[in-house]
Amino acid sequence: MNNMAIVPYESTTAVIPYGEAMPGQKQGIFFTMPEANFEWMLEKIRGWFAGREEVSLVDFGYSDKRGLGYIIMEWIGREVDPLFAAILRDEPFIDDYTVYTRSEEDC
Repeated sequence: MNNMAIVPYESTTAVIPYGEAMPGQKQGIFFTMPEANFEWMLEKIRGWFAGREEVSLVDFGYSDKRGLGYIIMEWIGREVDPLFAAILRDEPFIDDYTVYTRSEEDC
């Protein structure tokens, strides 16, 4: 008889609170990375979110001061995908990121 049992997973990291996006709002994420990782990451983003109508690739390019690659994405009527935010938080090549919320009226 096999004595292996499924052990419930418990996270040891804090959950990042994003709040709940309301209809009529967009929640977005802005993140930066070294130039060496930029093209690779941009192609990953395009592949991961292809066909996701609620996710928009708003802008991408290089910053003026330090030449960092940046990507701006928005979720329409939804909060930023928590798993995606966790990936950005944990990947060492991501320099920084921020989550923001704005009204569609501000667009």
